[in-house]
Amino acid sequence: MIEKIFGKKKSIQRNLIIQFVIATVTIVIVTLIGFYLLVNNQALEKLIQINVNTKEEIKELLSIIRRSVGLIILNTIVIGGVTIRISAKKMLKPITKLNEATKKVAQGNFNIQLETQRNDEIGELTTNFNKMVKDLGSIELIQKEFIDNVSHEIKTPISSIEGFAELLEANDLTKEERIEYSNIIKEEANRLLKLSTNMLKLSKLQNQSKIIAKDQIDVAEQIRKAITLLEPKWSEKEIIFDVSLEEKYFVGDEDLIFQVWVNLIENSIKFSKQKGKIEITLKEVENYIKVRIKDNGRGMNKEEMSKIFTRFYQIDRSHSTQGNGLGLAIVKRIIDLSEGMIEVQSQENNGTTMIVHLPLENKENKILI
Repeated sequence: MIEKIFGKKKSIQRNLIIQFVIATVTIVIVTLIGFYLLVNNQALEKLIQINVNTKEEIKELLSIIRRSVGLIILNTIVIGGVTIRISAKKMLKPITKLNEATKKVAQGNFNIQLETQRNDEIGELTTNFNKMVKDLGSIELIQKEFIDNVSHEIKTPISSIEGFAELLEANDLTKEERIEYSNIIKEEANRLLKLSTNMLKLSKLQNQSKIIAKDQIDVAEQIRKAITLLEPKWSEKEIIFDVSLEEKYFVGDEDLIFQVWVNLIENSIKFSKQKGKIEITLKEVENYIKVRIKDNGRGMNKEEMSKIFTRFYQIDRSHSTQGNGLGLAIVKRIIDLSEGMIEVQSQENNGTTMIVHLPLENKENKILI
């Protein structure tokens, strides 16, 4: 109740009320002192003589009272004006600094940091401003890295295509060499196509705020289809699958969720050892569908784990020709849009486990008519 009337502790509202009370009390005290010293004694003397005094003396008494009223008005104006001036200056000074700092940020300077010891709304605004500038600086850095990575990822296959195309112009090539160079050109062209497709897909997902197309998805069936689709890759490495799937349904975008399983399983295959093993389980846990995909690959350290969802980041550059570092970024964005969660558990030389949590449909939100 007190906070509603007077505002929160150390807030601008509370400070202004305190200053107003102080100013009012000061005016009252100064006025009383002034009245006692300048008016009271003279008024008493004139009142004693009022029965025998002339009109001029009555006018003098009225003049004394007028002076007292004038003193009150003058005190009110002076003290009120000084108080308002000090309060306004104190309040506007940090706002002016914030305004100047905002102009610099608008010009592209993200190295500005404001200092404050205030605990009121101005202090909170300053803290949020510093956080905003830091985030903007991080975004600018990410955009720069993104452009650099895109340039590098596009330049590499184009250079390969150009180089092997020039080699094909030679007249002394054998049939086997021509076939080999042609296959390399095809692989690099496919890599470039996959890169551009993933970039467009990620860009679209980043600009998407929610899932629009929603269907009832048989998650277990999707995982089985993803494993079948990737059979050429895991058969080549002689990988064994240990699969335990409960039949669970999720309401979301069928194509996007299917891509999650394809990307995660393909990643597990890529980093699994020859004749390795991949374990996949699906079950319901606390109103969530929990999918766990575990491989026995090289694993990751803490620094690598913190970066795996970053665009273009690749843990093992020896596998760079097999991907472009966008797969897990796409997976993360799809799961975020689906209001789910993804976590990573990994140790070096001890494999990696990807755990996806997808929310089951909340029946409490349904309205029966």
